[in-house]
Amino acid sequence: MRRSIVMKEDFQYELASYLSYVSGGCNSSDRSRMLSIIKKAISTELTELQRLCIEEHYLKGRKMKDIAASLSVNPSTVTRHIRRAKDKLRHIASYY
Repeated sequence: MRRSIVMKEDFQYELASYLSYVSGGCNSSDRSRMLSIIKKAISTELTELQRLCIEEHYLKGRKMKDIAASLSVNPSTVTRHIRRAKDKLRHIASYY
């Protein structure tokens, strides 16, 4: 199955929507607040490799094995960085 390229704003909107759904509330002010939190967390709270893997995979639509080849690491390492980044973003968002 071919993946479409997802824009950074789409990823942040979808993550914010998911987090809002999980927390039980959803309105435009909450969504915009969550988007700003997610944007800040992506740029400040993730490690460089986590941020790079998230951006390459979700925003540029690259496959994990291609990211791994460009970083000269095992594909499982890329998977682990993405999983930990998502867990960290969920944890940060749970405080808000």
